Amino acid sequence: MTLLEGKQVVAKKEEELLNISKEYYEKYNKVPCLAILSNNNDEASQMYVKRIEKNCSKFGINVRSYISNTDDDFINNFEKVNNDEMVTGIMFQEPLSKKLKTLVEKIDYRKDVEGITTKNLGKLFLNKEEKIVPCTAKAVVDILDYYGIVVEGKKVVILGRSNIVGKPLALELIAKNGTVTLCHSKTSNVGNETKNADIVIVAIGKANYLKAENIKVGAIIIDVGINVVDGKICGDVDFESVKSRAAAITPVPGGVGVVTNYCLIENIYKTFKLQNDKK
Repeated sequence: MTLLEGKQVVAKKEEELLNISKEYYEKYNKVPCLAILSNNNDEASQMYVKRIEKNCSKFGINVRSYISNTDDDFINNFEKVNNDEMVTGIMFQEPLSKKLKTLVEKIDYRKDVEGITTKNLGKLFLNKEEKIVPCTAKAVVDILDYYGIVVEGKKVVILGRSNIVGKPLALELIAKNGTVTLCHSKTSNVGNETKNADIVIVAIGKANYLKAENIKVGAIIIDVGINVVDGKICGDVDFESVKSRAAAITPVPGGVGVVTNYCLIENIYKTFKLQNDKK
């Protein structure tokens, strides 16, 4: 069994991103600026923001963090950064109220580092060159590419149909000529689907959901889940049982999540280039 660790993928990305940061600074004489908007000050949320700030600092990316106490404050901060030419990327920190979620469609698509606006999702659907792929979906594809896992002609089953992982990931793998089945909470006989899959990707947020008996021998398993059970982090895949049947599997932690952080950096540079090249 091959362990599809994220650290090797990240090492390659880091080298490429350092070159890009130097190239873009010389070309545009400025650096990207990411605005992170939060509507809460809970510890977990701000720890995540701090991690983003740390990663961005490696590549000379400026980060502005806005913590709002009310929806109106959040809206005011959003309008300010959305219209600020110095801000080249915007991301929202969950959780958000229903009212604030409607702001997603107002993000300038050229600043949409998470690839969640309708315009960017449309570019993803049409497989346009300038598409911005949601970070976690991009991380899965990048892991498959790095380890030379061929998608073309393979049966791929994705568990989970979220707008930021399952659906965009399905489009990316269809573009690679995979035969993709997207399963969700209303799918009957999920096990029958996964047992026949060459590649299984699990992103449903249920600890240790995928068991060995529900995959075929030699399958490739990608675990997107992050869960905490008895104080320990685990994925959506029952790693200990599945590893005896899988040909390759991503660990949790140390797999998709690690790569996702660097995919955000890539998207920050992609939006930065998009804005500056359009001027």
